[in-house]
Amino acid sequence: MNESTKTKKALRGSLFALFLCIVLLIGTTFAWFTDTASTGVNKIQAGNLKVDIVDATNTAKSLKGDTLKFTDVNNSTDILWEPGVTFNTPAFKIKNAGNLALKYKLTLNGVTGDQELLDAITFSVVDENGKAVNLDTFEGKLAKEGMSGALYIQGHMDEAAGNECQGKSLESLSLTVVATQDTVENDSFGPDYDKNATYPVASASELKTALNNGGTISVTKDIKTNNSEDSAVARMVISNPTTLNLDKKIISPDNMGNNSKNFVALYVEANTTINATKNGGIDTGNNGGYGINVMNGATLTINGGYYYGGGTAVQVQEGTLIINDGTFACEPYDNPTYGYNFQINCIDSAYKNGAAKVIIKGGTFINFDPSNNTAEGAGTNFVADGYKVVPETHGTDTYYKVVKK
Repeated sequence: MNESTKTKKALRGSLFALFLCIVLLIGTTFAWFTDTASTGVNKIQAGNLKVDIVDATNTAKSLKGDTLKFTDVNNSTDILWEPGVTFNTPAFKIKNAGNLALKYKLTLNGVTGDQELLDAITFSVVDENGKAVNLDTFEGKLAKEGMSGALYIQGHMDEAAGNECQGKSLESLSLTVVATQDTVENDSFGPDYDKNATYPVASASELKTALNNGGTISVTKDIKTNNSEDSAVARMVISNPTTLNLDKKIISPDNMGNNSKNFVALYVEANTTINATKNGGIDTGNNGGYGINVMNGATLTINGGYYYGGGTAVQVQEGTLIINDGTFACEPYDNPTYGYNFQINCIDSAYKNGAAKVIIKGGTFINFDPSNNTAEGAGTNFVADGYKVVPETHGTDTYYKVVKK
């Protein structure tokens, strides 16, 4: 074999080996040189909004739960109101016990007694400089962990108050401070991200006004409404699109179930979303009215909370009810034929023509099966497609829980 032949054989062998390598590499992935680098991220800490009313001379002493008492110049609480008099409460301070800047308002609530006497008295907030601001328009601001100057509430009885106020009294006056975030802390773009933060409502009258106006409404303490009068004017009505955040409950008076015009704790006439904690919701008490009534084609979406009504927790008169979560119960009808059967209910004719709809995708229903009930006839199913009911026995009650299939 000459040198030329040897060279050709070696070349053919090399080419064959190269071919095999190409075949073996087909269908595989190539590896590349790589490297990584990382850095730590500082702790993410949520802010804490907390406010308190404290003694002006001993700021470590909280005045929560104390009764507001007006005094005369001799610090006596044994006083009589008459036209033209002015009385003050002892001084107090507002303490920002959290780490977020806040703004706050003061409200008087829990008042029982004569309305004419209440209307004859103007209440103001007086600061440490002696400046008086009408209670309804006063607003204070505090930096994080800040403290206000000494404040007190001043009451002035109108000089024109007449004999209609003689012998009348007001009792159980309490002072409430409500706070929300102030536009001080920055996010990535500036301090205006919380410029629309709203105050929680602190009284039944504030709640009624807020529901009528709509927007974002927060209930952070149980509010007992006083709308027992059997008239449309006395109703608690959501009249404009609303997001209702219920950390606590709206509690309507007992015996509203006897009414014919005002028999519901909350009327929903505009698109509404209720976001509620386990301590929030609706409670109608004994012999109470319905919990909620959806009207005027509104859509009500319920996310969490506890809803208790007399015979019915939620009714759809005209509109759509969407339940994603929450617990629903009712005071059963005395007639066992009805019992718990209308815990979730629609007006029959509206349900039949499609003007009233219920779509349930979650929640727990006590003694009422939302997938198989008689609210709109035998076999009524309010549960959305793709969901099912899981029953659980709790003593003498059955809890029907809606879950995904």
